[in-house]
Amino acid sequence: MKLKSLLIGTVLAATSITSYAAGDSYSVPVVLNGTPTTGYSAHFGVDHSVIGAFTDVFTFSPAVGPSLVNAWVQTMNLGGNHNIDFYSADLNGHSLSFTPTGTAESGMLDPTWISGTLVLTVYGMSNNVSASYSGTLNVDPVPEPETYIMMLGGLGILSYLGRRRKKS
Repeated sequence: MKLKSLLIGTVLAATSITSYAAGDSYSVPVVLNGTPTTGYSAHFGVDHSVIGAFTDVFTFSPAVGPSLVNAWVQTMNLGGNHNIDFYSADLNGHSLSFTPTGTAESGMLDPTWISGTLVLTVYGMSNNVSASYSGTLNVDPVPEPETYIMMLGGLGILSYLGRRRKKS
């Protein structure tokens, strides 16, 4: 009987340690604010309520054409509480560069050319049952080649009309 109780206690202890180490991870859909011609922007964030490692995935919609994109994630702790340590993050395979761990941590993606569905994956560790981080994503569309052709055509017409008026 003692062996059975000891075995059950060991199994319970092992499973509680395992669940403690695996934090809470989220998959978050985010709708971009803006239009395809003027660009998009979005803010996002997650509140973690379990201590442990996490992987958060933010999927932004709608998908974008060829665009210049930048991103920023940040967190702050207060007296060692509410602390998140970022391990890494990437947007469609492009890595964000992070400040060293400390009271305030941030990661930034310099303007990068990306198209398609934007997916930001953030890896980190929540060191308290009440920790959060937030971020911003900006999308600046690149005009299609047809836009440049139309613009050059318009400039050509304007220069033709200007020459015609000078002759008159």
